[in-house]
Amino acid sequence: MANQLSSSLLAQLFAQNSDDPFLILITLSHPSFAEDIRLVNNTVEIISRGETFAPFPMRIRFPVDDGETARDFSIEFDNVSRELIEAMRSVTTEIGVKLELILASMPDAVQISQEDLKIAGIGYNLTTITARVILDNFLNTEVTSERYGPTNFPGLF
Repeated sequence: MANQLSSSLLAQLFAQNSDDPFLILITLSHPSFAEDIRLVNNTVEIISRGETFAPFPMRIRFPVDDGETARDFSIEFDNVSRELIEAMRSVTTEIGVKLELILASMPDAVQISQEDLKIAGIGYNLTTITARVILDNFLNTEVTSERYGPTNFPGLF
């Protein structure tokens, strides 16, 4: 589904100077979490559609669009709060990620949204947590339950 960009967003994107920041809302979810973790790349908390997003320093590193590499990207969180690393280290399965982009002046109007993302792996050190995010693992998904071998398909061999 294509995202419908508002005229306010388009005006900010095409303006030479912008006075309305473009914010990234991230929701991390997992069945073992007591509640979803909601973060925003801002210095103050944002309330969007009744949900509070805590300010948290982070950067998104998008992949090179060359048609050759896998479609994954990374989110780099500053390791300023030990709660985030404790939550991520407490699970052994993929963590769900919802990524939304809003204008600070219109926090309830989501401009761009991507939901079915998963954290496939994390790395961390004293200063940063790096999460590798994937859309889905389609390269490792079986298409059919049949196994192609000489017994089942002798004409192929």
